[in-house]
Amino acid sequence: MDFLHRMLDKAEWIIAGLIGAIVASWWHKDDLTDWKAWVVFLITGLACAMYLTGIVSTYLSITDPSNITGVGFLLGAFGGSLMTAVNRAIKAADLWALVRSKFGGS
Repeated sequence: MDFLHRMLDKAEWIIAGLIGAIVASWWHKDDLTDWKAWVVFLITGLACAMYLTGIVSTYLSITDPSNITGVGFLLGAFGGSLMTAVNRAIKAADLWALVRSKFGGS
């Protein structure tokens, strides 16, 4: 029950983050080839908005609730984009060569 109350307190941030992720998905059509990728994009944007809006707003000393909701929108938009970029970088990286170089393998 406590979890539900916390989610209701963050409802504006969650909605703003979801809308931000939906808007940002327009520019990631090439990366979001199927519905699963699109859902993961939305969930990561939503999670970034839900868990980081309070932290970022406090760090930037933003106190107006409408501005905090705007931060949630931006985090939703950039959260999905950030995770897409991280995923692309991991796929492009040669992780096995990195492990070998760190531990002296040939």
